[in-house]
Amino acid sequence: MKIFSIATAAASISAFATGVAHATVAGFGPPPPSVTPVPEISALEGTAALAALAAIVLLTWERRRRAH
Repeated sequence: MKIFSIATAAASISAFATGVAHATVAGFGPPPPSVTPVPEISALEGTAALAALAAIVLLTWERRRRAH
């Protein structure tokens, strides 16, 4: 059984990533995403959504903590 060093593994990963990058640039990668309109979200709306999600998670955690 052959043991590889960290440097050998890093070099292999780097070579693989370089090959993938070149293949993608040459046109052999995944197809480009289709252009479809998406709704935009402002920073205020995004923050409000994260705050609502955090509140739900914290309320659920608190109810479970008190139940035990």
